Amino acid sequence: MNYTEELAGFMANLALEDIPDHVRRLARVNAMDAAGVIIAGHAFLEHEQDGRLGRYLDLLPLADQATALGFHRRASLQTAGFANGTLSEVLDWQDTTMAARVHSGSGAVPAALAVAEWRGSTGADVVRALAVGYEVGARVGIAMQPSHWYEGFQATGTIGAIGAAAAAGSLMGFDPSQMANALGVAGFILAISNGDGVFHGYNVKPVHGGMAAQAGIQAALLVESGYEAGPLEGLEPRKHGFMNISSENVRPEILTDGLGSTWRSSVCSQKLYPVGLLIIGPIQVALALVKEHGIRAEQVESVLVTSYSDTLHFVGRHYTTTESTYVDAHLSLPYSVAAAIADGEYGWRQQSRRRITDPAVHDLASRVTVDVDKSMDETYPDDWPVRVEIALRDGRRVSDRLDKVTGCPNRPMTDPELARKFVGNVRDALGPDRAGKARDAFMALDTAASASEVVNLLRPEAV
Repeated sequence: MNYTEELAGFMANLALEDIPDHVRRLARVNAMDAAGVIIAGHAFLEHEQDGRLGRYLDLLPLADQATALGFHRRASLQTAGFANGTLSEVLDWQDTTMAARVHSGSGAVPAALAVAEWRGSTGADVVRALAVGYEVGARVGIAMQPSHWYEGFQATGTIGAIGAAAAAGSLMGFDPSQMANALGVAGFILAISNGDGVFHGYNVKPVHGGMAAQAGIQAALLVESGYEAGPLEGLEPRKHGFMNISSENVRPEILTDGLGSTWRSSVCSQKLYPVGLLIIGPIQVALALVKEHGIRAEQVESVLVTSYSDTLHFVGRHYTTTESTYVDAHLSLPYSVAAAIADGEYGWRQQSRRRITDPAVHDLASRVTVDVDKSMDETYPDDWPVRVEIALRDGRRVSDRLDKVTGCPNRPMTDPELARKFVGNVRDALGPDRAGKARDAFMALDTAASASEVVNLLRPEAV
């Protein structure tokens, strides 16, 4: 038996009662968080009069299998998965399994919700499927990272498809052989999601979440139709499976090490702000300083952010202009910190076209610099240490340091924090009463008799 088969066998035979309470809790809150982020992503596109995704959906054949959230339209399984996965990436507000470098929920949650609607699954079925999908994605990712990332691949589109396939296969009742084939087929058809498409401001960036969900669903449907594929780690003599051809340093034993006792997905983090994960800490500290000292943008001479090496490498040197896109904005530490200081808050409106076209925020961003403290690398990624110093024009300097940033593995977001985030993301679209009902339904997802009833709460009563 190869590693992929052993992993698939465990996941196919996994019963809900075998899943630890903390993993089941993560499945519930991650489903809620993802749904809120999807609806917020749709609200942002509407606000920006960005109709690209809607026009694309109009080009696809009509079907009535699952719901494209926000659009309130029925679609095929794959189309619904694609739409919801893409919306989950629009604001970069999704969950992250840091050690695997993957936004787990961007593929797994849309795939699971679509298949659950189609199959008439219960909430408990969805919780089990998400525990399976997140754990598979985490194990594949950790086995390949960070080499896969540094080779230029974005795991949300690649590894995310494998997690999505596992979630879909779970809901479709796959046996061990079918589950192994689902993982292998996903590794054969997944999108080649790349760093240039993410870190250079292209508006195609959110699509890799949609492709992960779509490919995961497609892999499961192909297996249901009789297709087979080899293991993710490859076969002798060349071992040209997905894992080995897209990562220099693969540790396939992680796929199976500690199955049932060690849950690699349990370190999944949710985001406090709609930005790249490496920017959350700088915003959190900057906002605390602004509030404590009553700082206004015109008082600021310069800002120095000191953090771990990845912060500088991926987001610290990314400066913006009035011509930049919202993708540039949420992956630029200087812009995000400047907008937070100027506005005293950070949400999706700080990524709007109206905000980005204001020269003043870019002028302030040009005076935000990032430095590296190598000692901070020692506790990353479990902690996300950061120090922010704001130099004021009157000569004062104010600063603070935070090691356990809200959302890092050593300081996860609490249920009340996640509930507030969800309600804030959906209240305008659903109304406060509906938002509260949807929140409560997700928090008790494993007791829901019908997953479709929970999904139906994500549309206004009048729709």
